[in-house]
Amino acid sequence: MPCLKHVIRAAMLAVFCVGCANAEPPEGEPTAADRITDRVDAALAENDIPGAIVLLDMDGERVTIARGLADRETGLEMETTYLLRAASVGKLHTAAVIHQLILNGELSLDMALADLVPPAFLEGVANADQATIHQLLNHTSGIPDYYDDRWFAHVNTREGNTADRTLAHIRGAPAEFPPGTRHAYSNTNYQYLALAAEAVSGQPLDTLYQQLVIEPLGLTATGYNIQFDPRDRIHGYGSEQDPEQDVYELLENNGPDGGIFTTADELADFLDAVFAEEGRLQAIGASMMSELHDRGEGRYRALGPTYVEHPLGFTAITHGGSIAGYGTIAIRLLSHDATVIVHVNRDRPDIAGQLAREILLEALTGAAD
Repeated sequence: MPCLKHVIRAAMLAVFCVGCANAEPPEGEPTAADRITDRVDAALAENDIPGAIVLLDMDGERVTIARGLADRETGLEMETTYLLRAASVGKLHTAAVIHQLILNGELSLDMALADLVPPAFLEGVANADQATIHQLLNHTSGIPDYYDDRWFAHVNTREGNTADRTLAHIRGAPAEFPPGTRHAYSNTNYQYLALAAEAVSGQPLDTLYQQLVIEPLGLTATGYNIQFDPRDRIHGYGSEQDPEQDVYELLENNGPDGGIFTTADELADFLDAVFAEEGRLQAIGASMMSELHDRGEGRYRALGPTYVEHPLGFTAITHGGSIAGYGTIAIRLLSHDATVIVHVNRDRPDIAGQLAREILLEALTGAAD
Protein backbone atom coordinates (compact mmCIF):
# COMPACT_ATOMS: atom_id res chain seq x y z
CA MET A 1 0.00 0.00 0.00
CA PRO A 2 1.89 3.04 -1.24
CA CYS A 3 0.06 5.47 1.06
CA LEU A 4 1.88 4.20 4.15
CA LYS A 5 5.20 5.44 2.82
CA HIS A 6 3.72 8.92 2.73
CA VAL A 7 2.36 8.50 6.26
CA ILE A 8 5.84 7.75 7.56
CA ARG A 9 7.53 10.45 5.51
CA ALA A 10 5.05 13.16 6.53
CA ALA A 11 5.07 12.12 10.16
CA MET A 12 8.85 12.49 10.30
CA LEU A 13 8.44 16.23 9.79
CA ALA A 14 6.82 16.40 13.22
CA VAL A 15 9.04 13.99 15.12
CA PHE A 16 9.50 16.39 18.05
CA CYS A 17 5.75 16.85 18.43
CA VAL A 18 4.99 13.18 19.03
CA GLY A 19 3.06 12.80 22.25
CA CYS A 20 1.52 16.27 22.30
CA ALA A 21 -1.72 14.86 20.86
CA ASN A 22 -2.23 12.86 24.07
CA ALA A 23 -2.76 15.97 26.18
CA GLU A 24 -6.32 16.88 27.15
CA PRO A 25 -7.67 19.50 24.73
CA PRO A 26 -8.59 22.86 26.23
CA GLU A 27 -12.24 23.19 27.16
CA GLY A 28 -14.38 23.75 24.10
CA GLU A 29 -11.79 22.46 21.61
CA PRO A 30 -12.54 19.33 19.55
CA THR A 31 -11.48 15.98 20.97
CA ALA A 32 -9.60 13.31 19.02
CA ALA A 33 -12.93 11.60 18.32
CA ASP A 34 -14.35 14.87 16.99
CA ARG A 35 -11.41 15.37 14.64
CA ILE A 36 -11.55 11.79 13.37
CA THR A 37 -15.31 12.09 12.85
CA ASP A 38 -14.88 15.25 10.80
CA ARG A 39 -12.26 13.62 8.58
CA VAL A 40 -14.36 10.51 8.05
CA ASP A 41 -17.52 12.46 7.25
CA ALA A 42 -15.65 14.54 4.68
CA ALA A 43 -14.13 11.45 3.03
CA LEU A 44 -17.51 9.72 2.80
CA ALA A 45 -19.18 12.75 1.26
CA GLU A 46 -16.38 13.46 -1.23
CA ASN A 47 -16.10 9.88 -2.48
CA ASP A 48 -19.71 8.65 -2.37
CA ILE A 49 -18.94 6.02 0.26
CA PRO A 50 -21.95 4.94 2.34
CA GLY A 51 -20.16 4.31 5.63
CA ALA A 52 -17.00 3.61 7.57
CA ILE A 53 -15.64 2.23 10.81
CA VAL A 54 -12.39 3.78 12.03
CA LEU A 55 -10.20 2.95 15.02
CA LEU A 56 -7.21 4.78 16.43
CA ASP A 57 -5.34 3.29 19.38
CA MET A 58 -2.31 5.24 20.55
CA ASP A 59 -0.40 4.81 23.80
CA GLY A 60 -3.26 2.78 25.23
CA GLU A 61 -5.98 5.31 24.41
CA ARG A 62 -8.49 3.96 21.90
CA VAL A 63 -11.11 5.76 19.84
CA THR A 64 -13.50 3.72 17.64
CA ILE A 65 -16.15 5.44 15.58
CA ALA A 66 -18.79 4.42 13.04
CA ARG A 67 -20.22 6.84 10.50
CA GLY A 68 -22.71 6.69 7.69
CA LEU A 69 -24.81 3.74 6.59
CA ALA A 70 -24.24 0.01 6.76
CA ASP A 71 -27.19 -0.62 4.44
CA ARG A 72 -28.46 1.96 1.99
CA GLU A 73 -31.73 0.15 1.26
CA THR A 74 -32.89 -0.04 4.86
CA GLY A 75 -31.11 3.05 6.14
CA LEU A 76 -29.30 0.98 8.79
CA GLU A 77 -26.66 3.13 10.44
CA MET A 78 -23.10 1.87 10.81
CA GLU A 79 -22.17 0.51 14.24
CA THR A 80 -18.71 -0.18 15.69
CA THR A 81 -19.81 -3.69 16.74
CA TYR A 82 -20.55 -4.83 13.19
CA LEU A 83 -18.20 -7.38 11.64
CA LEU A 84 -15.59 -6.24 9.13
CA ARG A 85 -15.19 -8.27 5.98
CA ALA A 86 -11.49 -7.67 6.35
CA ALA A 87 -10.47 -9.61 3.23
CA SER A 88 -6.68 -9.92 2.92
CA VAL A 89 -6.06 -8.38 6.34
CA GLY A 90 -7.09 -11.85 7.54
CA LYS A 91 -3.88 -13.21 6.04
CA LEU A 92 -2.25 -11.98 9.24
CA HIS A 93 -4.40 -14.43 11.19
CA THR A 94 -3.46 -17.24 8.81
CA ALA A 95 0.20 -16.29 9.13
CA ALA A 96 -0.19 -16.35 12.92
CA VAL A 97 -1.42 -19.96 12.74
CA ILE A 98 1.53 -20.94 10.54
CA HIS A 99 4.06 -19.29 12.83
CA GLN A 100 2.58 -20.92 15.92
CA LEU A 101 2.95 -24.29 14.19
CA ILE A 102 6.56 -23.33 13.44
CA LEU A 103 7.12 -22.42 17.08
CA ASN A 104 5.56 -25.76 18.05
CA GLY A 105 8.01 -27.61 15.81
CA GLU A 106 5.30 -28.92 13.47
CA LEU A 107 6.44 -26.81 10.52
CA SER A 108 9.64 -25.07 9.48
CA LEU A 109 10.31 -22.29 7.01
CA ASP A 110 12.43 -24.46 4.73
CA MET A 111 9.87 -27.26 4.43
CA ALA A 112 8.80 -27.88 0.85
CA LEU A 113 5.11 -27.66 0.07
CA ALA A 114 5.45 -30.85 -1.98
CA ASP A 115 6.43 -32.77 1.16
CA LEU A 116 3.34 -31.62 3.04
CA VAL A 117 0.24 -31.70 0.83
CA PRO A 118 -1.25 -34.40 -1.40
CA PRO A 119 0.13 -34.39 -4.98
CA ALA A 120 -3.33 -33.75 -6.41
CA PHE A 121 -3.20 -30.19 -5.05
CA LEU A 122 0.13 -29.53 -6.76
CA GLU A 123 -0.64 -30.98 -10.17
CA GLY A 124 -0.55 -28.43 -12.96
CA VAL A 125 0.17 -25.43 -10.69
CA ALA A 126 3.43 -23.75 -11.65
CA ASN A 127 6.12 -23.74 -8.91
CA ALA A 128 3.90 -25.56 -6.41
CA ASP A 129 6.22 -28.56 -6.46
CA GLN A 130 9.22 -26.34 -5.53
CA ALA A 131 7.87 -23.67 -3.17
CA THR A 132 8.69 -23.59 0.55
CA ILE A 133 6.72 -22.33 3.54
CA HIS A 134 9.07 -19.34 3.65
CA GLN A 135 8.31 -18.43 0.03
CA LEU A 136 4.57 -18.81 0.52
CA LEU A 137 4.57 -16.52 3.55
CA ASN A 138 6.50 -13.68 1.90
CA HIS A 139 5.07 -14.05 -1.63
CA THR A 140 8.32 -15.06 -3.31
CA SER A 141 7.03 -18.44 -4.53
CA GLY A 142 6.21 -17.24 -8.04
CA ILE A 143 2.98 -19.29 -7.93
CA PRO A 144 0.38 -17.50 -10.06
CA ASP A 145 -2.41 -15.63 -8.31
CA TYR A 146 -5.86 -17.14 -8.81
CA TYR A 147 -7.53 -13.83 -7.96
CA ASP A 148 -7.85 -12.06 -11.30
CA ASP A 149 -10.58 -10.57 -13.48
CA ARG A 150 -11.54 -13.99 -14.83
CA TRP A 151 -11.90 -15.30 -11.28
CA PHE A 152 -14.13 -12.45 -10.21
CA ALA A 153 -16.44 -13.21 -13.11
CA HIS A 154 -17.16 -16.54 -11.35
CA VAL A 155 -17.74 -15.15 -7.84
CA ASN A 156 -21.32 -15.98 -6.91
CA THR A 157 -23.70 -16.53 -4.01
CA ARG A 158 -23.31 -20.33 -3.94
CA GLU A 159 -19.63 -21.30 -3.95
CA GLY A 160 -16.80 -20.08 -1.77
CA ASN A 161 -13.06 -19.86 -2.38
CA THR A 162 -12.10 -23.46 -1.69
CA ALA A 163 -8.69 -24.87 -2.57
CA ASP A 164 -10.25 -27.10 -5.22
CA ARG A 165 -11.87 -24.15 -6.97
CA THR A 166 -9.02 -21.65 -6.69
CA LEU A 167 -6.27 -24.05 -7.75
CA ALA A 168 -8.32 -25.34 -10.67
CA HIS A 169 -8.52 -21.77 -11.92
CA ILE A 170 -4.72 -21.47 -12.37
CA ARG A 171 -3.75 -24.96 -13.50
CA GLY A 172 -1.64 -24.57 -16.63
CA ALA A 173 -0.90 -20.87 -16.01
CA PRO A 174 2.80 -19.91 -16.22
CA ALA A 175 4.87 -19.15 -13.12
CA GLU A 176 5.53 -15.52 -12.30
CA PHE A 177 9.27 -16.28 -11.82
CA PRO A 178 11.50 -19.03 -10.39
CA PRO A 179 10.83 -19.57 -6.66
CA GLY A 180 12.72 -17.25 -4.34
CA THR A 181 14.00 -14.87 -7.01
CA ARG A 182 11.45 -12.06 -6.83
CA HIS A 183 8.31 -10.87 -5.04
CA ALA A 184 4.75 -10.95 -6.39
CA TYR A 185 1.66 -10.95 -4.19
CA SER A 186 -0.41 -14.09 -4.72
CA ASN A 187 -3.54 -15.10 -2.84
CA THR A 188 -2.81 -18.67 -3.90
CA ASN A 189 0.12 -18.78 -1.46
CA TYR A 190 -2.28 -18.65 1.48
CA GLN A 191 -4.51 -21.32 0.02
CA TYR A 192 -1.44 -23.56 0.10
CA LEU A 193 -0.39 -22.45 3.59
CA ALA A 194 -3.78 -23.57 4.90
CA LEU A 195 -3.40 -26.97 3.24
CA ALA A 196 0.05 -27.33 4.82
CA ALA A 197 -1.23 -26.37 8.28
CA GLU A 198 -4.09 -28.84 8.06
CA ALA A 199 -1.77 -31.59 6.85
CA VAL A 200 0.73 -31.34 9.72
CA SER A 201 -1.81 -30.69 12.47
CA GLY A 202 -4.59 -33.02 11.40
CA GLN A 203 -7.03 -30.19 12.18
CA PRO A 204 -9.19 -28.06 9.86
CA LEU A 205 -8.18 -24.44 9.56
CA ASP A 206 -11.16 -23.08 11.48
CA THR A 207 -10.18 -25.24 14.46
CA LEU A 208 -6.59 -23.99 14.24
CA TYR A 209 -7.75 -20.36 14.24
CA GLN A 210 -9.86 -21.11 17.28
CA GLN A 211 -7.18 -22.99 19.22
CA LEU A 212 -4.14 -20.88 18.34
CA VAL A 213 -5.49 -17.34 17.99
CA ILE A 214 -9.11 -16.78 18.99
CA GLU A 215 -9.28 -18.64 22.30
CA PRO A 216 -5.87 -17.52 23.64
CA LEU A 217 -6.86 -13.89 23.09
CA GLY A 218 -10.42 -14.26 24.33
CA LEU A 219 -11.87 -12.93 21.08
CA THR A 220 -15.65 -13.31 20.95
CA ALA A 221 -16.53 -11.59 17.68
CA THR A 222 -13.76 -12.99 15.47
CA GLY A 223 -14.45 -16.01 13.30
CA TYR A 224 -13.59 -17.77 10.07
CA ASN A 225 -16.02 -17.92 7.13
CA ILE A 226 -18.89 -16.66 9.28
CA GLN A 227 -20.48 -14.63 6.51
CA PHE A 228 -24.14 -13.78 7.28
CA ASP A 229 -23.57 -13.97 11.03
CA PRO A 230 -26.12 -11.65 12.72
CA ARG A 231 -23.29 -9.16 13.30
CA ASP A 232 -22.28 -9.26 9.60
CA ARG A 233 -24.57 -6.37 8.70
CA ILE A 234 -22.39 -4.11 6.56
CA HIS A 235 -23.48 -4.11 2.93
CA GLY A 236 -20.70 -3.38 0.45
CA TYR A 237 -21.26 -1.46 -2.76
CA GLY A 238 -19.65 -1.66 -6.18
CA SER A 239 -18.40 -4.34 -8.54
CA GLU A 240 -16.63 -4.51 -11.89
CA GLN A 241 -20.00 -4.72 -13.59
CA ASP A 242 -21.94 -2.13 -11.57
CA PRO A 243 -20.47 0.58 -9.31
CA GLU A 244 -23.70 0.70 -7.28
CA GLN A 245 -24.29 -3.05 -6.90
CA ASP A 246 -25.01 -4.29 -3.38
CA VAL A 247 -22.54 -7.19 -3.13
CA TYR A 248 -23.48 -8.40 0.35
CA GLU A 249 -24.64 -11.79 -0.95
CA LEU A 250 -21.47 -12.57 -2.92
CA LEU A 251 -19.34 -15.34 -1.37
CA GLU A 252 -16.05 -13.58 -1.96
CA ASN A 253 -14.80 -12.90 1.57
CA ASN A 254 -13.95 -16.46 2.57
CA GLY A 255 -11.06 -18.93 2.55
CA PRO A 256 -7.61 -18.77 4.18
CA ASP A 257 -6.56 -15.76 2.12
CA GLY A 258 -9.44 -13.57 3.29
CA GLY A 259 -12.05 -15.36 5.36
CA ILE A 260 -11.58 -13.72 8.75
CA PHE A 261 -14.50 -11.69 10.04
CA THR A 262 -13.81 -9.48 13.03
CA THR A 263 -14.64 -6.15 14.63
CA ALA A 264 -12.30 -3.19 14.49
CA ASP A 265 -11.64 -3.49 18.22
CA GLU A 266 -10.83 -7.21 18.08
CA LEU A 267 -8.58 -6.68 15.07
CA ALA A 268 -6.70 -4.05 17.09
CA ASP A 269 -6.51 -6.46 20.03
CA PHE A 270 -5.02 -9.09 17.72
CA LEU A 271 -2.43 -6.67 16.35
CA ASP A 272 -1.49 -5.61 19.87
CA ALA A 273 -1.11 -9.22 20.99
CA VAL A 274 1.14 -10.12 18.07
CA PHE A 275 3.21 -6.97 17.57
CA ALA A 276 3.38 -5.15 20.91
CA GLU A 277 6.63 -5.67 22.80
CA GLU A 278 4.85 -7.50 25.62
CA GLY A 279 1.93 -8.86 23.62
CA ARG A 280 0.53 -12.27 24.55
CA LEU A 281 1.43 -13.64 21.10
CA GLN A 282 4.63 -11.65 20.74
CA ALA A 283 6.60 -14.79 19.86
CA ILE A 284 4.43 -15.13 16.76
CA GLY A 285 5.12 -11.53 15.81
CA ALA A 286 8.86 -12.03 16.28
CA SER A 287 8.70 -15.08 14.04
CA MET A 288 6.85 -13.10 11.37
CA MET A 289 9.57 -10.45 11.46
CA SER A 290 12.49 -12.90 11.48
CA GLU A 291 12.97 -12.73 7.71
CA LEU A 292 12.57 -9.61 5.55
CA HIS A 293 12.48 -9.50 1.76
CA ASP A 294 13.82 -6.10 0.69
CA ARG A 295 11.55 -4.39 -1.84
CA GLY A 296 13.45 -1.09 -1.80
CA GLU A 297 12.77 2.39 -0.41
CA GLY A 298 12.40 1.13 3.15
CA ARG A 299 9.69 -1.40 2.31
CA TYR A 300 10.00 -5.08 3.09
CA ARG A 301 7.81 -8.13 2.90
CA ALA A 302 8.05 -9.89 6.23
CA LEU A 303 6.75 -13.43 6.75
CA GLY A 304 3.17 -12.21 6.74
CA PRO A 305 2.78 -8.40 6.81
CA THR A 306 4.47 -5.63 4.91
CA TYR A 307 7.12 -3.92 7.05
CA VAL A 308 8.09 -0.27 6.53
CA GLU A 309 11.02 1.54 8.11
CA HIS A 310 12.30 5.09 7.87
CA PRO A 311 15.98 5.94 8.46
CA LEU A 312 14.96 8.32 11.27
CA GLY A 313 13.23 5.59 13.20
CA PHE A 314 9.58 5.23 12.26
CA THR A 315 8.62 1.59 11.74
CA ALA A 316 5.30 -0.06 10.96
CA ILE A 317 3.66 -3.26 9.85
CA THR A 318 0.63 -3.11 7.62
CA HIS A 319 -1.79 -5.12 5.54
CA GLY A 320 -4.68 -4.08 3.35
CA GLY A 321 -7.79 -5.87 2.19
CA SER A 322 -9.82 -5.19 -0.95
CA ILE A 323 -12.81 -7.11 -2.29
CA ALA A 324 -15.88 -6.05 -4.23
CA GLY A 325 -17.72 -3.53 -2.11
CA TYR A 326 -15.24 -3.29 0.78
CA GLY A 327 -11.83 -1.75 1.51
CA THR A 328 -9.80 -2.16 4.71
CA ILE A 329 -6.39 -1.12 5.96
CA ALA A 330 -4.70 -2.03 9.23
CA ILE A 331 -1.49 -0.28 10.28
CA ARG A 332 0.46 -0.90 13.45
CA LEU A 333 3.19 1.69 14.15
CA LEU A 334 5.79 -0.31 16.03
CA SER A 335 7.87 2.71 16.97
CA HIS A 336 4.99 4.62 18.55
CA ASP A 337 2.72 1.90 19.95
CA ALA A 338 -0.15 3.02 17.70
CA THR A 339 -2.74 1.23 15.58
CA VAL A 340 -5.12 2.59 12.98
CA ILE A 341 -7.82 0.58 11.22
CA VAL A 342 -10.11 1.93 8.51
CA HIS A 343 -12.95 -0.03 6.90
CA VAL A 344 -15.22 1.41 4.18
CA ASN A 345 -18.12 -0.27 2.43
CA ARG A 346 -16.91 0.42 -1.06
CA ASP A 347 -13.99 -1.21 -2.84
CA ARG A 348 -11.87 1.88 -2.18
CA PRO A 349 -8.69 0.82 -0.39
CA ASP A 350 -7.16 4.07 -1.63
CA ILE A 351 -9.64 6.07 0.44
CA ALA A 352 -9.11 3.78 3.43
CA GLY A 353 -5.38 4.42 3.08
CA GLN A 354 -5.83 8.17 2.75
CA LEU A 355 -7.95 8.27 5.88
CA ALA A 356 -5.40 6.21 7.79
CA ARG A 357 -2.63 8.58 6.74
CA GLU A 358 -4.56 11.64 7.85
CA ILE A 359 -5.60 10.12 11.16
CA LEU A 360 -2.10 8.92 11.99
CA LEU A 361 -0.60 12.28 11.10
CA GLU A 362 -3.16 14.03 13.28
CA ALA A 363 -2.38 11.72 16.17
CA LEU A 364 1.39 12.07 15.79
CA THR A 365 1.53 15.83 15.34
CA GLY A 366 -1.66 17.18 16.90
CA ALA A 367 -2.06 19.33 13.79
CA ALA A 368 -3.87 18.97 10.52
CA ASP A 369 -1.95 17.81 7.44
